[in-house]
Amino acid sequence: MRTSPLLVVALLASSSATVAAQPRAKAPAPAAGSITGTVSFKGTPPARTALDRKSDPVCARTQRLAEDVVVEGGKLRDVHVRIKIGTAGKHPAPETPAVITQTECMYTPRVVGVIAGQKLEVRNGDPTFHNVRGTLGKQILWNLAHLAGGEPLVRSDLGKAGEVVSLHCDVHPWMAAWAVVSDHPYFAVTGADGSFTLDGVPPGAYTLEAWHPTLGLQTTKVKVKKGKAAKAVFSFAAPAPKP
Repeated sequence: MRTSPLLVVALLASSSATVAAQPRAKAPAPAAGSITGTVSFKGTPPARTALDRKSDPVCARTQRLAEDVVVEGGKLRDVHVRIKIGTAGKHPAPETPAVITQTECMYTPRVVGVIAGQKLEVRNGDPTFHNVRGTLGKQILWNLAHLAGGEPLVRSDLGKAGEVVSLHCDVHPWMAAWAVVSDHPYFAVTGADGSFTLDGVPPGAYTLEAWHPTLGLQTTKVKVKKGKAAKAVFSFAAPAPKP
């Protein structure tokens, strides 16, 4: 039995349409790399004085030192390290909030990073009253009472990428913390060993920023290669005394 030429043409056309309708496989994304490094302090670090916390018996139970500049073994704590905003794409805010806890009448951690639109949750782990005042520049964003054992305070008004919201307690004026807002997740905050790691960074050339609440901002250039760890080192020093 001979097949009609018209039927053959129809079958070929149908087959071509089916192939065209099938989604093409996406090209694999470039393997991510990472950025690792340390932040050091050059010279003799400022002396950490004992805080006067006698105004609140709960706070007075534990002696704490000032945390303006914390250096251990030559490494600097509380440095926010990130890829410069506007250069690593925009990313959605995670549903999980960043967390700061009031414990022993101090904010822990002292510096956190958030993605624009992400919430900040402030917990009261102390058996005493706090208030939490969030400030952006000279603008007060909120000023809320926080009772002992109270529910966490959750805030979403943290400004836009590139801004920094500071937290203060007017009951305990030595308490301070900072939330640094970015448009991407490629940031970290140094701990006691001064180290940082930024994972999942797409290959490319970037400007890396290191910011400390007291010592300011430093930048350096890094180049991230496929599946490799780029290295970066920062070194801060005490500001020169004013004349």
